Amino acid sequence: MAKIIGIVNQKGGVGKTTTAINLSSALAHFRRKVLLIDLDPQSDATRGLGFDPALQPKTIYDVLVKNYDLNRVIKKTVVKHLELVPSNLKLASIDSAIEEKVVDKLSLLKETLLTLKKDYDYIIIDCPPSLGTLNYNSLVAANSVLIPVQCEYFALEAVSPTLVAISNTQKSSNPHLEIEGFLLTMYDARTRLGIEISQEIRGLFKENTFLTTIPRNISIPEASFRGVPVTIFRPSASGSLAYFSLAREVIDKEESN
Repeated sequence: MAKIIGIVNQKGGVGKTTTAINLSSALAHFRRKVLLIDLDPQSDATRGLGFDPALQPKTIYDVLVKNYDLNRVIKKTVVKHLELVPSNLKLASIDSAIEEKVVDKLSLLKETLLTLKKDYDYIIIDCPPSLGTLNYNSLVAANSVLIPVQCEYFALEAVSPTLVAISNTQKSSNPHLEIEGFLLTMYDARTRLGIEISQEIRGLFKENTFLTTIPRNISIPEASFRGVPVTIFRPSASGSLAYFSLAREVIDKEESN
């Protein structure tokens, strides 16, 4: 059975999509079968894997709103063992689209994943920078949550509402939801701020913080621009090595349980 990991933080610009793409690719590098679900109307994960959202005939929107077969939406990517469920801007209208049609609108994704015909080791969900219907669908469906935290001022302010959302979901509909870990992103060891934020996060969340930190690395945005994961674009770059390390931590944690 696949382990489902939601990449969640209600703040934008913290590296959620970058992490979703490159963690998925790194897991695939270790021969794990991975499905990446783009649950963000901005569709950056779709673009980041080389697909034009505007040209996708069917997306996760059609699956959640129109009961379209999830298995027919899945796309093969340039990365062996990695497949994608794309999204597009229509996903932004999901609240109005399902308002009168669905009784339990927060369990749509969970129910949808039960229809998967192919076996995966990991399902990674890239969530939008908000705590609305789409994010709660991810929390209800997921086994665990990975929270990217940017090493800059106000980083911790975004963590608190995310933790509240996780707690509410645990109490209401997914009692087994766990925190996979806090991931320090855009880390620059040359700056005092980066070091201070890193120490603060590790002090607060201790064993729930990944040992791996994701550095600022020009290869990461360059790879995004070209529509490929950095692990494929430049495997020896510091950004790639960090995501390989993160994937290894995720796998080791799973195997030790």
